[in-house]
Amino acid sequence: MLNVLNATVRPLMLNQKVLDVAYELYLAAPPSSYPTIKLKELSRRTGASLLECRNAVVDANRHGRFPQCELET
Repeated sequence: MLNVLNATVRPLMLNQKVLDVAYELYLAAPPSSYPTIKLKELSRRTGASLLECRNAVVDANRHGRFPQCELET
């Protein structure tokens, strides 16, 4: 039962600091059909690893955030 609950709640427990900064970078990206989120900048500003940043943005994208964006290292 706990595993089912954990699997359901886990996507909702994304790293909020990473996502907040990623959203700032997403909005600040030059206007194009695919705004770019720079993972190195995101990592530098949040203190999270590149992998943690990437995974948070990809998970958020699966839930409808950051539509049509590119990730750059």
